[in-house]
Amino acid sequence: MARSISKSLKEHRIDLLHVSDTYALRAAAKAVKSSKIPLVLSFHNNLNVPNSSYSIPFPLSSWLDSRDKGVLEAARKCSFTIATSSYIAQRLIEAGLSSALVKPIYIGGAISLVRKPAPRSEHPTMRVLCVGTMQHHKGFQNMAIAAKKLREDGVPVEVVLVGAGPYLRKLRSLVARLGLGDQVRLAGHVKWEELERLYDWCDIVVVPTITPEPFGRVAVEAMSRGRAVIGTKAGGLTEIIDDGATGFLVPSGDSSAIAARILTFRNQPHLLTEMGERALQKCRVVFDQRMIANQVLDVYRSLAPNS
Repeated sequence: MARSISKSLKEHRIDLLHVSDTYALRAAAKAVKSSKIPLVLSFHNNLNVPNSSYSIPFPLSSWLDSRDKGVLEAARKCSFTIATSSYIAQRLIEAGLSSALVKPIYIGGAISLVRKPAPRSEHPTMRVLCVGTMQHHKGFQNMAIAAKKLREDGVPVEVVLVGAGPYLRKLRSLVARLGLGDQVRLAGHVKWEELERLYDWCDIVVVPTITPEPFGRVAVEAMSRGRAVIGTKAGGLTEIIDDGATGFLVPSGDSSAIAARILTFRNQPHLLTEMGERALQKCRVVFDQRMIANQVLDVYRSLAPNS
């Protein structure tokens, strides 16, 4: 890979190389060594979080931990690192990267607001949407348990879980065991057009991740459709969701807290509209695609001013 990258750099007279995937970082670092052009890294991964936290079995988890250390060493050689959130930027600096060469830019959250969100319709149930890869650490099981609690408390809910992954079978089994087959639907993988329709269908989006998210793209997508978000109080989600203003933050792994916040929306439905409007406004200000692109271009200009 390093030889291939090096060849392309020479053929196309590249002035700066931007690596957006750490899997290619070490090869890219080797490729630019002789050309001495600036190397920019977008760091979207979590940092110093054991891979066993993601239910990856040993010895693969141990090998991935070792690989992550190698990636971090290569990151120290980059001309500049764009962190996907302030949370990741701080972790990179704590791991030894220079604070002068690390900057948080919400590059993973750039949104182009091309279509006006559909207004929320009135209906007797609370409509809840969760989106993501079906893995244990994403916490969808806690949403299912929260739905069970709400039903026992007499609160009608409809839940749609979107995504595919290794935990899907166990999650399907849990939903059946809880007797929620008529209230919780596992939609699997869907295309963007259908996902956008589901964002407009729902009242609330819940991001119940257990392991801290490096960023939290789903929360931004939901907010761009004018929907309030309930997310866990960890990682990048704390920068996206303004607790009590654009949604609510709850402790990781706490299904009762998720249920309590859904009940808050049920009892105070005006919050759905008010928080949704503030969420959409935050997207326009903080996650605008053009603005974020210009922030990245500013990094390029600082490293290759004459290009």
